[in-house]
Amino acid sequence: MRELDPGMGTAVAQRTVLRKIEGEWEEWGDVADRVAWGNVSLAPGDIAEQPRIDEFIGLRDHIANGRILMSGRHLQHGDGTQKYRNMEMFTNCSTACTSALSLQLLLQGSGVGRCYDDDMMVVDWDKAPKLELYIDPKHADADDWCQEDVSLYEDEYLMVEDSREGWAHALELYETMTYLGQSDKVLVLDFSNVRPKGAPIGGMQGRPSSGPVPLMQAFKQVRDEVVGKGMPLWKQAMYVDHYFAESVLVGGVRRAARIATKYWKDPDILEFINIKKDGGLWSANNSVGVDEEFWDQVGLTYHGVEVWTDAQIVFNEITSASYYDGEPGFLNLHKLNFSEEGLDWEELKKGEYVGSKKYQVSDDYKKLLGDIAGRVEHKKWKAIVNPCGEIVLNVLGGFCVIADVVPYHCKDQEEFEDAVRHATRSLIRVNTMDSIYRGEVLRTNRIGVGCTGLHEYLWERHQLSYHDTVRTPHTNLGMLSLDAARRACEDESESYAVRLGTTPPHTVTTIKPAGTTSKLFGLTEGCHLPAMPYYMRWVQKRSDDPLVKEYADRGYPIKELSTYKGMTAVGFPTKPLITDLIPEDKLVCAGEATMEEQFAWLRLLEENWLGPEKGNQISYTLKFNPAKVSLQEFQQQMLEVQNVRCVSVLPQADISVYEYLPEEEITKEEYEEYMSRIQQTTEDISREHVECGAGGCPVDFSEGDK
Repeated sequence: MRELDPGMGTAVAQRTVLRKIEGEWEEWGDVADRVAWGNVSLAPGDIAEQPRIDEFIGLRDHIANGRILMSGRHLQHGDGTQKYRNMEMFTNCSTACTSALSLQLLLQGSGVGRCYDDDMMVVDWDKAPKLELYIDPKHADADDWCQEDVSLYEDEYLMVEDSREGWAHALELYETMTYLGQSDKVLVLDFSNVRPKGAPIGGMQGRPSSGPVPLMQAFKQVRDEVVGKGMPLWKQAMYVDHYFAESVLVGGVRRAARIATKYWKDPDILEFINIKKDGGLWSANNSVGVDEEFWDQVGLTYHGVEVWTDAQIVFNEITSASYYDGEPGFLNLHKLNFSEEGLDWEELKKGEYVGSKKYQVSDDYKKLLGDIAGRVEHKKWKAIVNPCGEIVLNVLGGFCVIADVVPYHCKDQEEFEDAVRHATRSLIRVNTMDSIYRGEVLRTNRIGVGCTGLHEYLWERHQLSYHDTVRTPHTNLGMLSLDAARRACEDESESYAVRLGTTPPHTVTTIKPAGTTSKLFGLTEGCHLPAMPYYMRWVQKRSDDPLVKEYADRGYPIKELSTYKGMTAVGFPTKPLITDLIPEDKLVCAGEATMEEQFAWLRLLEENWLGPEKGNQISYTLKFNPAKVSLQEFQQQMLEVQNVRCVSVLPQADISVYEYLPEEEITKEEYEEYMSRIQQTTEDISREHVECGAGGCPVDFSEGDK
């Protein structure tokens, strides 16, 4: 069994993966046992059959030795009950075409993508019914809610159920009545049965509930700040989805990863591009959908022909916004691997493409869904991506299940390819589970097998540094190795689908951020470069927490924060595994690679790991320094976006303006000095470190930021 990284890895595991059994944490081998058993139980046939036993042993061995990292959600929830649960609990990636479905998926912990194109907007929130919100004064959280007067007369009354489905059904009813234009009706929502704040959540290892008040506040914000304000329909929907995303809390950990997309030809596209400048709407990453026509028009000006086009205006606006703020991004719709094979539009227009044994929508809501399907039938581009950008999904709704293989932990190419095949089969089995998008899952059987720890692998196995790799694109053995493993993945997906009698997966490979799972073993995340060779990981704690004094007594650096009164930051000196693995003169960190090199790296991975037909996307954040790259130079470089499937950009901030950063670079000498006087103990971790990816950590965690 491979040991977890003793610092960050153990802390992340205890926060996100490990369970406590009789007061003791699981070991990593225990996780491998329960996750492999739960996954293999999905396979058809007798559990005692030798092929199933062999499959269990193989999958468990790969997980236990860190060669396969199922998604964090799979590692958290996987056990012998998996075959009785819904697929939603095991998927990271999804899309939704309505606000209620978006909320339902966020509550399940899924990242949600939604297309806000004008031609998909069928709900006018200015036509919403009068909404009244009620909670029993005896409820434990009643004092946190300013009680409203509730009329004696209502057209619709709903006692909101104490479940994820109950919360989503409440919004479904509100959205349905709005779609039907029932502004003359009264809807009363009663939240008295929703468990109070802090009560344990079943299925989430007892993590504490946020209680009813955040959800009630979301309904109130929609009623008071959206309804009757005369916004365009797409903008209404963005605010509605944002308010409900804010309410989705699981034990203080945000579960509201979202992406909002809009087509470049929509009349309000410039407003969409700059919508975050007014503040708010932080819960989604924004991207503009573009295509070959867009790039052809942009190329007219940038290749010496002075033709001012709509596309040029949009390009300039996007690149200016992303240069200064990092958003929005470009989404190359024409490069998405999406097939309409098996789509029955007459059936879809009945609105019955959403629903599972656990969650059913009303007949009136099916009319709404059918209306949207009728519009999508005539759209040129019918797919977008999930929030991190690595999976291609139907705009009407879809899932993808993902996992990583760690070639660095494999002893040779044969073991690498065996791990890839096991991961492929495990994900196809997950697709046999019931879900609200059952039809779309069966149609596409979409999976995403990724890689993480790539830089460690390329150096350890092939003696290739980052610069060696991008400067010898067609001769290095590292890329040939990835190409061979990708072909094994594609081969296994075809053969295993035939064995199960399912559709061969439409897509099979991807590279996801892997921000959480990679930390378990101290690996670089996905295909990202390491953020820093040495850094101080600062963890915020209340100043009166006894652990603060304990850490100080053991020699850990401490600093009281003036920005956040009553809070103290404890510093944990950190050295990633790769810092010792690669010689200092060969190690390249995220801020040291040029934009040209990073685009070259992406093209190599797309060619060798995604391949021409069965690949999803690569999730990658391209960092650049505005102090070294002018806006004009940036715009010229961003023309390269048309040559890759997916990339997001992030300007490097002047970190000196922040009192507190989750991760702060230190020198080798400083690291060694700190470690020489520290009596090490079990490390601590905050949610910001789980959310940090390849150095892209958030920097502002005020008390009001939930």
